[in-house]
Amino acid sequence: MDFGFILETLPTLIKTLPLTLYIFFISAFLGFLLAVLVAAIRIVKVPVLHQLFAVYASFVRSTPGIIHIFVVYYGLPVLLSNFGININNIDRMVFSVIALVLYNGAFVSEILRPSYLAVSKQQHEAGTSVGMTRWQTHRRIIFPQVLPIALPSLSNALIDLLKDTSLLFLIGLIDIMGQANIIIANTYRVYQLEVYVAIAIIFWILSSVLVYALQLLERYYNRYNRQEG
Repeated sequence: MDFGFILETLPTLIKTLPLTLYIFFISAFLGFLLAVLVAAIRIVKVPVLHQLFAVYASFVRSTPGIIHIFVVYYGLPVLLSNFGININNIDRMVFSVIALVLYNGAFVSEILRPSYLAVSKQQHEAGTSVGMTRWQTHRRIIFPQVLPIALPSLSNALIDLLKDTSLLFLIGLIDIMGQANIIIANTYRVYQLEVYVAIAIIFWILSSVLVYALQLLERYYNRYNRQEG
């Protein structure tokens, strides 16, 4: 293995890192919003929507992420063309975000829903007994208890989302993995192993930073809860 080539390749790969991180953060934010909506509808058991979202969560969580990327990228334009809508000129990044949001939203919804249900009904009753509205009860009592329960699993979901961004080169997106394949092609696959090792190092560092940040957040909430107790 040529470690010199690994060090030489890292700056080239890092140049495309902002695109990967941009897609990751946008997908994580929108995926969380979708997850909150799905979890809320399933908790309240809204007729029809409850069943539809249950099927959505089950299907997405049971199928590989690459399937969703291909379905969104190749299938969505075909579906919308039946209604006279042409989206073939939309940037690949938009399709990438849609696919990751749908994928991440399903997983996160199944983290938030049981976390919410883990908070006892007595907590809801306590808020009502002191004159709080439903929203005040959730904001001041329920949500601060839900987040610490969900954080460890949310950490795993975010790491999985970060790793799933490496699949986007399959639809022609020149992100960090797409750039890696360009380097491999330009070197006639002579340094293929070195490039993949460089990619592994980058994703390992990113995942470690993400885990550390979430651990700090988890410690903060645990300390806050101990102080409140």
